[in-house]
Amino acid sequence: MNLALQYVLVGLLVAAGIVFSAWRLSSARLRLRLLEALGALPGARGAAWFVRLRERLLAHPTLACGGCSQADAAHAIKPGAASRNQTPGVLRR
Repeated sequence: MNLALQYVLVGLLVAAGIVFSAWRLSSARLRLRLLEALGALPGARGAAWFVRLRERLLAHPTLACGGCSQADAAHAIKPGAASRNQTPGVLRR
């Protein structure tokens, strides 16, 4: 009995890892579609975890793959400033 329970537990952990990885790697659009599909289930739309997850996703839609270019723009170098690749005090070649 213990061996069967262990197999079930490992199977559940692996399935949870696959679902979590698929969620993190999916786009924001797909995540919103999945949340809409989950919202059709009775009792899911009013659940606290569901509301928090939806609010977090709507607040930060650029956390998916499209957010990298916007993150680089936020850390852009000011005009006239030294390049990130230059080391101060080193002679130019």
